Amino acid sequence: MNIFILFIAIAFGISHAKHSANSKITFKSYDKSFHKLIDSNQEPIIAYEGGEWLEGVQALPNGNVVFSDVKSNVLLLLKIDWENQEPKIKTSIWLKPSHFQNGHALDTKCNLIAASHGKRAIEKLNLTTLKQIKSPKPLKEEQWKVLLDSYQGMKFNSPNDLIVDSSGDIWFSDPRFGLLNPLEGYGGKQEIDGEFVYRYSPNSNDIIRLNTPLLKTPNGLALSPDEKILYIADSQLAYDINNKSLQHRILAYDIAKDKTLKNERILAVIEPGFPDGIKVDSMGNIWSSSANGIKVFNASGKLLGEIIFPQVVGNFAFSLNDLELLNINRQFQRDAKSHQAKYSNIESNIKSSKQIKSLLYVASLSKLYILKLNVQSGIKR
Repeated sequence: MNIFILFIAIAFGISHAKHSANSKITFKSYDKSFHKLIDSNQEPIIAYEGGEWLEGVQALPNGNVVFSDVKSNVLLLLKIDWENQEPKIKTSIWLKPSHFQNGHALDTKCNLIAASHGKRAIEKLNLTTLKQIKSPKPLKEEQWKVLLDSYQGMKFNSPNDLIVDSSGDIWFSDPRFGLLNPLEGYGGKQEIDGEFVYRYSPNSNDIIRLNTPLLKTPNGLALSPDEKILYIADSQLAYDINNKSLQHRILAYDIAKDKTLKNERILAVIEPGFPDGIKVDSMGNIWSSSANGIKVFNASGKLLGEIIFPQVVGNFAFSLNDLELLNINRQFQRDAKSHQAKYSNIESNIKSSKQIKSLLYVASLSKLYILKLNVQSGIKR
């Protein structure tokens, strides 16, 4: 797909990209603040399609996007060239096999951190010495370094998702999905009696298992912008979607100065389905995946709105590069000025494009979508 068309589509609300009748995305608002977060008149663009179960979306510092096709056991790289007169988008296989990598995050030292179902480990890739970041070529397995794969001598279950705080500590979830599902891991013996969330400090090599008594099956994680609250997706319902006694909610915890957790509480119950990936924006709103799309809650747990997708949403990520956004907005304006003969609402669209603060990359089963937002990620780097 030509990204030049993508830019025109977003800037003018007109899509010439590949769309089918069953790919319609709708927006539902339950509070006026939702309209400040996202342009509900846009038509999202399909940037990639053909996956089996897309997960682990993470924007990279140069504007590229990495994501996993877990059930295909591959890591994919979406290379986006924002600077050409007609920018292009290309997806390539970055690592095969990926050992069922799932969640990804950037640390404070420009490493890409991954949660690996297959290796039952947390591993990292140094991006600063990686020439492939500019000219994508398949990675070699030895370029990934395992940071940790056990707790008190016991192998992890299958680390699933993770976040990195401003001090460099890695917080990650360890459910059993990769042990129990042969399409998401290599299986193996469960050595840890339970499913937990951990915090690992690379500087001291300390690993702490967090006290979360209400939590059944940890999945996605997110921090409030001030890093005083931890949000955890409880996805117990994933083990038996028809058993409504299983949990499908987001839990919230206050973070003490020593980074222990307190004041455990239920923020929201997710229906239909269960929460998988979750993120927090710069205004403190919590974005959660669900069986029919993405739900947005404020910090009090009030549902502000929904983005309804035709397929289940597994994960998503905000863009993170201000320069990338600057180039996008410039491109919108260039495209608008060069197409004045075709479009009558040029000025309003140029004005609208200036309000874009970030992009949202959404992994929805087999497809990766791009949406424009009026709010940024809550992660500050």
